[in-house]
Amino acid sequence: MGKLRFKVHPLFIILGIYFAFTGKVFSFLTYTFSALIHELGHSLKAQKLGYRLINVTLMPFGAIIKGDISGMGYKDEISVSLAGPIVNLAIGVVLVALWWVFPESYPYTELAVVSSFALCFINLIPAFPLDGGRILLCTLSLFLKRKTALLICKVVGFCLAIVFFTLFIYSLFIGVNYSLLLFGIFMLIGVFENHSENRFIRIYQSVSSKSLKGGKRVKTLAFDESVTVKRLYGKIDSNNLYRIFIYSDSGKLKRIFEPHEIVSILQSKSPYEKLV
Repeated sequence: MGKLRFKVHPLFIILGIYFAFTGKVFSFLTYTFSALIHELGHSLKAQKLGYRLINVTLMPFGAIIKGDISGMGYKDEISVSLAGPIVNLAIGVVLVALWWVFPESYPYTELAVVSSFALCFINLIPAFPLDGGRILLCTLSLFLKRKTALLICKVVGFCLAIVFFTLFIYSLFIGVNYSLLLFGIFMLIGVFENHSENRFIRIYQSVSSKSLKGGKRVKTLAFDESVTVKRLYGKIDSNNLYRIFIYSDSGKLKRIFEPHEIVSILQSKSPYEKLV
């Protein structure tokens, strides 16, 4: 299994420079931390559904979530895309609730709340490369041809980019807002970007006539009874089927999982649950 690769988008660097020149380095670090949590939400949900995130690109406003429909179903893509904003929303709500219990925490958590809510709602804007763009594409693809759905998404993204460029020009007369310009560039890039790139790979294929058409090697793995689903993720891949032997602490065979049972485990258990 390949390692998770991290990248930094040029716009993220530009945003960092902007914050540095405006004396808002702490704000930038807070937004960066919120973006990393956002990415964690995507990654954990993908893992729960049996996928592995293989490329994380740190963007100014969260995640670039892309998926090839041959590797991830539309409904799974929607779930994974929603996971990042939901995590940010949950953190924001928890921190706001904390203000009622500990009012003195407000000055220390206000920025975290703002950044969490901002990343949540900004990423739900229906334009690439934001999560909302992926959600819109997958939702439309459930009812329309993929090419038609993609064309609609590009048109929506282009229109939104024009809106943000217009708002930026308007801001020149009332108080310059460079964030609007960044948003416009961000969305314009999304319009011309290739959205068929596969960023998720299936960790383990289902046992079906289609997956077995070219033949599959069955490998055997042995674990102690403390093995978790997450540990299993680190040992298997989509190229093979696996038979898992579980041994007790005393060395006795406790359970054997056949390939079709592994599929059920990966779909029903959380990453931190034990296999037995």
